[in-house]
Amino acid sequence: MKFLGKELNIPRLVIAGATSGVGKTSITSAIIFGIKKHGYSVQPFKVGPDYIDPSYLSSISKNDAKNLDVWLMGENELVQSFVKNSASDVSVIEGVMGYYDGFGGKTNFASTHHVASLLKAPTILVLDASKAARSIAATALGFAKFHRNSRIVGIILNKIGSKKHENMCRQALANLKIPILGSIVKNSESMESRHLGLIPVKEQKSLQNKIRKVSREISDGLDIDKIVQICKNVPQLPK
Repeated sequence: MKFLGKELNIPRLVIAGATSGVGKTSITSAIIFGIKKHGYSVQPFKVGPDYIDPSYLSSISKNDAKNLDVWLMGENELVQSFVKNSASDVSVIEGVMGYYDGFGGKTNFASTHHVASLLKAPTILVLDASKAARSIAATALGFAKFHRNSRIVGIILNKIGSKKHENMCRQALANLKIPILGSIVKNSESMESRHLGLIPVKEQKSLQNKIRKVSREISDGLDIDKIVQICKNVPQLPK
């Protein structure tokens, strides 16, 4: 984090999903793993009040994840908290629910997009491609055009069934001019199951090992170099 007069240059990135259950936590953990492997320290954040997902992000980053909740904190306090806690080389923010899901059906308030806008952060959209091919482009286009500034700068395709399936998705997305930053095969392990209940990750050595194993496996399907460049190419935030 570099201090530039009254502004801060904080490399940052939001990981959002088209819906819940698309693999945001697993992919966010993998991105953190990959960025750390490139020699950078990472500070994780989680949109909303959830305390289970942040435990995964804390485990892989070795830094305590912080929550960013507009409803509880207010807009100004959220930005201030983000700036205060962004002491690492890169800040990675995992979204909540679908990208535009927030307080109600007619407002963007408290959504992941709302937080991304407050933080002027680029967003990577995770799409579940398991039951689609060409139609995945319609979903991506809808998210990119739904708001006048979607902040979406890349896509990660999750649950790809085969190389042929991946090629079909890539062909469909080609005209959108939104970079595909990774594709994850369908049989990859994930960490989305909540069967472990409320037991903290730090109290389970076996789960810590699984988080690292899954993150390493998924990160192999991601273009970490491009993701790092996206993190760096951000506007400054007020100090």
